Amino acid sequence: MSEEPENTDSDQIIFHQPEKKRNRFRRFIRFSYFTSLHILAAGALFAIGTALAVHLKWTNTAGKEDLNSRYFSKMADKYNQGFRTDSVSVAKYEYIMYRQLGILHKYYPTNAKTILEAYHQSKDVITALRMLDAVKLNMVKNKMYQKEISQVKWDKGVLDLSVFAWSNYKEWKEFCKVIKADKAAIDSVSLLTGVESRMIVMCLVGEQVRMFNSGREKFKKYVTPFNRLILPTNRGYGVTGILQNTALKIEQNLFDTKSQFYAGDYFQKCLNLKDSFPELVNDTIEAHKFITIQRLMKRGDHFYSYLYTAFFLRQFQAHWERNGFSLSNRPEILGTLYNLGYQKSKPKKNPSVGGSNFIVGNKDYTFGGLCYEFYYSGELQDLFPLTGRGFIPVKELIEKNKNLDEVIRLRLEAEEKLRLENEKLELVD
Repeated sequence: MSEEPENTDSDQIIFHQPEKKRNRFRRFIRFSYFTSLHILAAGALFAIGTALAVHLKWTNTAGKEDLNSRYFSKMADKYNQGFRTDSVSVAKYEYIMYRQLGILHKYYPTNAKTILEAYHQSKDVITALRMLDAVKLNMVKNKMYQKEISQVKWDKGVLDLSVFAWSNYKEWKEFCKVIKADKAAIDSVSLLTGVESRMIVMCLVGEQVRMFNSGREKFKKYVTPFNRLILPTNRGYGVTGILQNTALKIEQNLFDTKSQFYAGDYFQKCLNLKDSFPELVNDTIEAHKFITIQRLMKRGDHFYSYLYTAFFLRQFQAHWERNGFSLSNRPEILGTLYNLGYQKSKPKKNPSVGGSNFIVGNKDYTFGGLCYEFYYSGELQDLFPLTGRGFIPVKELIEKNKNLDEVIRLRLEAEEKLRLENEKLELVD
């Protein structure tokens, strides 16, 4: 009888291993199932509880009053009741708004820019002020800001005042009315010569403004009742006060190709040397025999005064360009040279500003300094805008005015028409 082999440990392990794996898998499935079931049940219970809490208002929290509630009410009353929209009131609000924006810009320029852009979009000054009030609320701890804001006071008188003293005089207001009549002539000269209209007017302003004091009686006599510009014959001819020798030199430089002030062949065509003047001034003054002077004294729209002024400025520009400099954005230097003449034109990097000294009101001016102030003041901007191009380059000007002869012909026809109209008016008078 044979003996049965004994079971070893390794045989037992092999025999029980599959059973243990199946039991472990069953426990895992059962555990996962009941865990998921409990999670879903808990979620459902939470959702039911939340719904009940909301329904029964158990989740409501007790609110509290904002610390700035009174400020908000005060602002609402301020804008809903106390603000009028008439022109004077709007001017007042705009003044306050711009002053406050200037202060805010020192502290938070980004916010100042945002409010200004909002104002430009909406054109509603009240909205801009509300935005500034919101800023003020957040700047309550900034004592310096609060102090500066509190010092912004409204003064009705500021509406009529300019930082440029000469523009606050009654004479200036009258001058602005008069210059409108010459706009067509000035723009015509600008088109012909490529000199910015505002540059030309700048020289006229220099000559006329210095008459506000020294020629006050003359101003009242000629400008106020008759809407005419002053002819400062004690200093020169025409409304821009060009001296006799200067006028003759201007013409000479138009044709003298060797002159350091020669601006180019093009400009010779801008002056009709055959112009006749039926209203010639016949008197004993020797200078009046020059046809050049007759042009400057010509009545009407003062076209030739502006033309010679433009030639003068253009010749200075040509001189400086030859020496590597430009006066296109230097109105103060052009004004100084216009006042002092050719002999003072010395191209260099840092030229001096000056010219004749005079007083308007209680302030001292130089001719060049006044020209600079006017040019950048914004006065008469609607009529003679600042373009940033004092002189159009000659090549561009030639291309632009290919039909120059036609332009001049039309100008002469318009001039003759104006002369005949003036003669008829004189006959009627």
